[in-house]
Amino acid sequence: MDRRSLVRLSPTRIGGAGPMKTFRYLFGLMVCALGACSAGELKLWYTQPAAKWEDAMPIGNGRLGAMVFGGTTNEHLQLNECTLVSGYPGYRDLPLDVRKDFVTVTNLIAQRRFAEADNYVTKHWLGAAWACYQPLGDLYLDFEHPHPIEDYHRELNLADAVIRIRYRSGGVNFTREIFASHPDNVIVIRLTADKPGALKFNARLGSVHPTTITDELTMRGQIPGFVLRRTLDWVERKGDTWKYPDLWDKDGKRKPGAAQVLYNGRGLLFEVRLNVLRPGDDEALLIFAAASNYGGADPSQKVAAVLDAAGKRSFAELLANHTRDYRRLFDRVTLDLGGGSDLPTDQRLKRPDAGLATLYFQFGRYLMIAGSRPGGQPLNLQGIWNKDIIPAWACQYTLNINAEMNYWPAEVCNLSECAEPLFQMTRELAVDGARVAREMYHCRGWVAHHNTTLWRDAQPVDNAAVCSYWPMGGAWLCQHLIEHYDFTSDREFLARDAYPLLKGACEFYLDWMVTNDKGQLVTPVSTSPENRFIYENGKQASVCTGTAMDMAIIRELFTDTLRAAEILDTDAEFRATLKIALGKLRPYQIGSKGQLLEWQEEFQEADPQHRHLSHLFGLHPGRQIGWRSTPALAAAARRSLELRGDGGTGWSKAWKINLWARLEDGDHAHKMLTELLAKSTHPSLLDVCPPFQIDGNFGACAGIAEMLLQSHLGEIHLLPALPKAWPTGKVTGLRARGNFTVDIEWKDGRVIRYRIASPQPREVKVRVNGEVKTIQAETL
Repeated sequence: MDRRSLVRLSPTRIGGAGPMKTFRYLFGLMVCALGACSAGELKLWYTQPAAKWEDAMPIGNGRLGAMVFGGTTNEHLQLNECTLVSGYPGYRDLPLDVRKDFVTVTNLIAQRRFAEADNYVTKHWLGAAWACYQPLGDLYLDFEHPHPIEDYHRELNLADAVIRIRYRSGGVNFTREIFASHPDNVIVIRLTADKPGALKFNARLGSVHPTTITDELTMRGQIPGFVLRRTLDWVERKGDTWKYPDLWDKDGKRKPGAAQVLYNGRGLLFEVRLNVLRPGDDEALLIFAAASNYGGADPSQKVAAVLDAAGKRSFAELLANHTRDYRRLFDRVTLDLGGGSDLPTDQRLKRPDAGLATLYFQFGRYLMIAGSRPGGQPLNLQGIWNKDIIPAWACQYTLNINAEMNYWPAEVCNLSECAEPLFQMTRELAVDGARVAREMYHCRGWVAHHNTTLWRDAQPVDNAAVCSYWPMGGAWLCQHLIEHYDFTSDREFLARDAYPLLKGACEFYLDWMVTNDKGQLVTPVSTSPENRFIYENGKQASVCTGTAMDMAIIRELFTDTLRAAEILDTDAEFRATLKIALGKLRPYQIGSKGQLLEWQEEFQEADPQHRHLSHLFGLHPGRQIGWRSTPALAAAARRSLELRGDGGTGWSKAWKINLWARLEDGDHAHKMLTELLAKSTHPSLLDVCPPFQIDGNFGACAGIAEMLLQSHLGEIHLLPALPKAWPTGKVTGLRARGNFTVDIEWKDGRVIRYRIASPQPREVKVRVNGEVKTIQAETL
């Protein structure tokens, strides 16, 4: 491309002062005729633009994200950059010290004064509210269409990760192609019309944050240094004003200008730039780049370098780079469950078919590729897509299920590289986690609680013990480290990354646990995430000792760490200590209804249909419960799942898909998938919590894979939970533990062909059509 053809459109700031400066361009290009998608294509498609944010289509390259609305008169791309988070390093560190109150709280628990213990933990052991993930800005393209719009078509093609929008107006066919390129680190938009002079548009950049705009289409701004999810009145009622010196004096008096959002000069800086290039007189090529100063780099220099490199490439070259990179990941797995539909996706959701499950599964894999790449940040509650300054639950990393669920599909769905941001976050979190373990708990090792952010803060957040006091987040993250080793056999990763973090987490719990009156090791102050129990006189509380989830996570952690140490042949003395402790952990308990108990005893549940399935961790994602290994516990887990019911949030239904799959009940797993699609899915296929949360997408994607392949109990089990709704099908490229790649084809509910391959010649145990056999894996 000739650099002399570079043109920059002038912007306007949304809500800002000053006139809007624009240029108009007239271009044209012949385009193909409009048409609907065929039933077998992996496309989300619609016959109208998105009416609201949740119905827009997401694109991303692991760092930049956009929600594309597809409007005809006004196209809108709502933009994100993965490092834009309010706050700064250490901004919410507070002098919390559990040990000075430890005896007080444990005595209250021992005296069965649970509600008092709950209140004490809430008042004394919790920190400040966490930082909020921020929107970057908005790109608007304003078109002149004096004639009615006809034959509108909007699609996201999962095969190449390109959004295409087509319509006709006044006898002219207009098209847009939009994608986010990971190799070139830009968002690309190509506009065409099939009549010369018909393409007229204005381009505008804007942001909800204060910005300065140059004469070129460049926007510089700064996000707030402080964002508070709570209202100021709420903080004052809770007596938490001492936690926020930016807003209150030491005597609790509000400072002048105190507000939930403060642009105090301490937030991250960002720069956004849009270049418009003219490779000819018949099209417009828009290239968008953005960066922040996270990590200390100059965002202007970063953006300039990116645009300089991308601007030297033609659209065809940019598209080829993008599709080559994307398909290297996406094409690893294929799935055919039969079925199909010629209906648009929003209408198809109302009449589900087997092919919709295939589309939903591959959409989950698409979101993983779009939202999580090495060098970027992990997927948060909304992936990398957010429009709000104060988003739901701060749009951060909730470690009591949501952040982990986001990465359930990574290994089994053959996207192992996409989990690297989670591993990097765990490495970084362990640094502050060691400080919190030392200063707050007086323990060795490291700890993390139920939430963290870009700033890798390990202290508990504010609100209430029922959700915020939960020192198990680090241990759950460790499961993903050992899973990565199990799926890849990467011994270097195990030794360099996984084992030191696993060992450090074990050290914390070895110091934190106490021995109860039965000689069992338990966590001394414990909650079951976000759930409460009822005890004497109808009182409610969340704090007790050794909840089922605490003990299951610690059991998983100790078992995994022992195995890792044995593989690496290291730490013999530490292994001996772990073995002793593992044998003393309080075991699962079964209640009067045949269910697994959630708390230290059989309390009445305040919410019997609660969204969290915390006490079933050992069934999934853990490996402790199964019909052939622990039949009594499997029966109790099933009973607990029945008592919980089939309702819940989108992500809760997704968890239930995986749990029923582990129980090898494919029809019930499929029922939960059907419920999720019918009641917890936006027309865009994004998950409804409500509001939007992306974890349900990833959890259900993993659940579909779990229905087709399991490998957590020492054998590769083909079609362990195949529902009657999928009698015939084929899947290729799924991954099994042991570094195996698996293809399966089935008919009438029985496997008719399969292939198991490994980088090295190896034997593997396979369960297929009810028979267990040992075979020689093919060599990749």
